[in-house]
Amino acid sequence: IFMAFDHVGVIFFPSNDIFRIIGRLAFPLFAYFIAEGCRYSKNKLRRLLTIGIIGALYVLFYLIYEQEWYCNVFITFTISISLIYLLKWFKKLIFERGRLVFIAISALGFIALATASYFLCEIVYVEYGFEGIMLAVVISLFDFKDINVPDSIRWLDNHFSGLICMALGLIPLCIDANLGKLQLYSFISVAILLFYNGGVGAKKLKYMFYIFYPAHLVIIEGISIFLSLTSQ
Repeated sequence: IFMAFDHVGVIFFPSNDIFRIIGRLAFPLFAYFIAEGCRYSKNKLRRLLTIGIIGALYVLFYLIYEQEWYCNVFITFTISISLIYLLKWFKKLIFERGRLVFIAISALGFIALATASYFLCEIVYVEYGFEGIMLAVVISLFDFKDINVPDSIRWLDNHFSGLICMALGLIPLCIDANLGKLQLYSFISVAILLFYNGGVGAKKLKYMFYIFYPAHLVIIEGISIFLSLTSQ
């Protein structure tokens, strides 16, 4: 809903800040639940491939339609998920005394992918940039699920630690935002997440939302084209 408000504002009401303000809440909420999905997903590879393939299809569509490279938010989160999995592997190896060679591989893999994503954001447009990629990663920092960590550290693995990390991760996103002070409204999303109970929703709507993303963009663009034709 917040995302739809944002896109409606961009196309139809560019001078009305209220649509963009409401829209600032969308990305942090997506990032938080990307991190949650990485924590609870039973088939991690399928999750990564699903979001990655959807993102690639959008990139291809935009390249054909606009003749430009545009890395949508699905590409942003595909990189985030990859980094989260590498970080989780590293944490598991560290705390469970894994082989040194695998610890080195996981650490170097994380650093290499983070570095590559940073330069990718410098070369082509990636939605929310490197700061957006790292937001979900920072949120998952204290995810110790299925890792044998000492109790002195395990207490950090809780909902409120995730929200604190999220608030800290939003700071560089706000500093580097092209919307200036409007991006500060994204911190309201932290307050909204205080009501999250940590449970799975009663209705299975995941794939409906995958469809909603392109569908609402097509509808908004269609209305925009129709209005431009009728005004001529």
